[in-house]
Amino acid sequence: MVLRGATLASRFLLSILLARMLSPSDMGEYGLITAMLAFGLFVLGLEFYSYTLRELVPASPAKRVQIIADQIVLASASFAVISIVAVVAALMGLLPKKILFLFLLVLVTENASLEAMRILIITSRVVHAYIAGFLRGGIWVFALGLLMYLEPSTRSLEMVLIWWAGGGLLAVVYSALCLLDLPWRNLRCYRPDLGWIQAGLRTARPFMLTAVSALMLSYIDRFFIDGFVGRHELGIYTFYSTILIGILSLGTSISHQFLPRIISGHAVGADAYRRIVVLFLVSMLIVAGGLVVVAGLTMGPLLRLFGLRDYAEFIGVFYLMLPGLFLRMLADVPSYALYAAHSDKVLLLCNISAAAVTVVSNIVLVPIFGLAGAALSGAFASAILFLSLGVVARDRTRNYSGRPTETAAISNDTHARYN
Repeated sequence: MVLRGATLASRFLLSILLARMLSPSDMGEYGLITAMLAFGLFVLGLEFYSYTLRELVPASPAKRVQIIADQIVLASASFAVISIVAVVAALMGLLPKKILFLFLLVLVTENASLEAMRILIITSRVVHAYIAGFLRGGIWVFALGLLMYLEPSTRSLEMVLIWWAGGGLLAVVYSALCLLDLPWRNLRCYRPDLGWIQAGLRTARPFMLTAVSALMLSYIDRFFIDGFVGRHELGIYTFYSTILIGILSLGTSISHQFLPRIISGHAVGADAYRRIVVLFLVSMLIVAGGLVVVAGLTMGPLLRLFGLRDYAEFIGVFYLMLPGLFLRMLADVPSYALYAAHSDKVLLLCNISAAAVTVVSNIVLVPIFGLAGAALSGAFASAILFLSLGVVARDRTRNYSGRPTETAAISNDTHARYN
């Protein structure tokens, strides 16, 4: 919690730094770049981790290094394709040429560090994962803040991207050191298991659509604001959105602690499964509620403290965004419960429904209400996501008898074949 809190503080610090040292229009450009990075990370990872996480939990150390090696092969192929697309986009003017290299560098280091953190968590190295997370998204922000304060010439988006990539690289190196106890020497004569990778991609297909839906919930509003309202207003919305995404990531990191326990509980039996889901729900109610209340009470005084008058004028938008944040954090509970139960199709349908609500409501509300319309769209979509997942998860947990479902049996059979 201390490490995650420090990482969250760094996100807030970065938002404050950019808001004080850059114009709202430049802040808006930063918002678009981070949105493109988020979608780029999806294409790079292809949600393959949704398959490997379930495979890593019961795997032997020798099998774990093979799984990680196969995932690296897939990511390398994806990065080659993304690089070509990014170059074409830069030539067409869709991506600023001056940040092309930095964009790709941040993309690859962010993906590698994020996947490494997931591996550390799923292999029960939670503290190491949080240290890596602090290196990835925390410590470099404090260093950059000091540098920007002392040297005005460093106050640019390019400098932010450089340090961002450096933090990701540092996290990758640390994670690699933490995983040195795995039998990596066994890979000397190992050839990538293309059949296993293909099986994983087939399993990950519904999660790809689910991930796109989740990304749309977090980032699609920025493109609508930029198109319907303006880059200046987008910068203000990005400021608040970045802070809330940081809070959401704190909640997600807590949720990740429960993921292996939910998967194990589902495998053990109905009582263990229900018990851990209830504990997860109570924990997230306390965490999400506490974070939302603290954010709501402190944002106004902090804006006055830092003299961010342009942003303070739109603080009502921030308050409208808080209910959506609360519901998004709670949605992890039914989402992980259904994931452990292999209810992948249900997860897909619920997330697609929420994404559809996001798009339609942004199209309707943003031209009329501006930033408030984007905030309301996020709240509506989060409510749809939480309620739809919650209804199905409640039914599945109540009726679960401890016997594996058909989907679970298929997944277990796949695991057996590749071990």
